[in-house]
Amino acid sequence: MNLLSDKTFAIIGMGNIGSILLERLLSAGIGVDDVVICDTDQLRVESIASKHNVRTVMLPDESICKANVLLVAAPPKSTIDILKRLTQWLCPKELVVSFAAAVPLDSLEAELPADTPVVRIMPNAPSLVGQGMNPVAYGHHVTPEARALAQAILKILGETVIVQDSQMNWCAGLSGAAMRSVLPALLGMTLAGVEAGLSEKDARRVAAQVMLGTATLALQTDMTFEEIKALTPMQIIDEPVVTKLFQEAVHTAKGKIDQLQDKLASV
Repeated sequence: MNLLSDKTFAIIGMGNIGSILLERLLSAGIGVDDVVICDTDQLRVESIASKHNVRTVMLPDESICKANVLLVAAPPKSTIDILKRLTQWLCPKELVVSFAAAVPLDSLEAELPADTPVVRIMPNAPSLVGQGMNPVAYGHHVTPEARALAQAILKILGETVIVQDSQMNWCAGLSGAAMRSVLPALLGMTLAGVEAGLSEKDARRVAAQVMLGTATLALQTDMTFEEIKALTPMQIIDEPVVTKLFQEAVHTAKGKIDQLQDKLASV
């Protein structure tokens, strides 16, 4: 049974994350009549609504407050204010899913009616094609039914891992922003392929498939990283330096999210 098929959804915030959520819900068979979208940028939201034939609403429209699932994809600095505007209108047991970095579960729950099931997800751009990695943390009032519903949403986005809320800022670097760290390697390989005489399309395909195949080896075998490297004996980069570079990138991302969380908490 598809847990999403008889549910209604409200998406607040139609930037990159909100647009991905809408695309994936519709691709999963959710009807256009079962989704409403909301954004402060009227031109953007109307353009998206026209493209997908979904309805736009304003806060705190009844359609938002009576949806089975409220997907909050607005910027972190706006998330708490949005919940404050909605809290008195929300239906009991409505599942609230926040995609906002730097806004902890305790802060989200404090603005919502008692016992509201709240879920935090760190979004990941490859979810656009159903291949994302979206870590999730569950609030104190998430029931088994709400958890199953959240997992069904996560499934249409790709893969997930359950983490503690205190680990969410780490996830900004481990998954959320990690794509930006990987892309320069993919670009460099593509440019080298073009230099070799391949078309840009073929060079990109070769580079991307090598990356995909390597990731699949890591996911589908128990081989250690050293064993995987041994399958291709030629060493062409300073591997310890590259390893350290990516490790430090995760620390950098966490530091930035920590700073944003402190800033939001002080306001």
